[in-house]
Amino acid sequence: MKETVTSTSTADAAAEPGAKPQGIGMAVAFDWGLTAEFFLLPLFPSFTRMVANQLHLNPTLATIISIAILWPLALLFALFGESIRRGRNRARRLQIIGNALGFLGGIGQTINAIQAIRTGDYLSIVPAFILLIISPIIAWRLSRPVTARWFKQVSSSEARRRHSGLWLFFIILWSIVGGALVALGAAAK
Repeated sequence: MKETVTSTSTADAAAEPGAKPQGIGMAVAFDWGLTAEFFLLPLFPSFTRMVANQLHLNPTLATIISIAILWPLALLFALFGESIRRGRNRARRLQIIGNALGFLGGIGQTINAIQAIRTGDYLSIVPAFILLIISPIIAWRLSRPVTARWFKQVSSSEARRRHSGLWLFFIILWSIVGGALVALGAAAK
């Protein structure tokens, strides 16, 4: 009797009904990390002093302006991350575009990070790494056929159920840590 070994190609695996979507956790952590960053920045006195100096304002007014601009942006990214978590296909498409463009920003950020490292600013590596490495990975994983198919087929309640519990806890944890590190780096300049 002859035994045959069946191999499953990547394309066949993507066609399987039970295949899992990719990149959702990274995308949500990215968006919620921006939420944490934009929320925290106006709370750092060094950041508001920098804004005050650049705009020739007193620090209190600079803080108010920073909050008025950055906290609505934080809310926008929180809602956007939630729409990815809930399986909204339009949000997936926007996330792919945003992260692909983020990669281009990562090139400039990397140049800045190299210069900053020479002066001892090692926190500038964090946003450079996120934009140059993580952003294109998110765009690539969200653009995979299995992920596109999942977003088209899943209901919001199914997506929320899949992306809850311990998954949600760790995404929130990574978001806060990443956002805080980027905010610290921006505030330290």
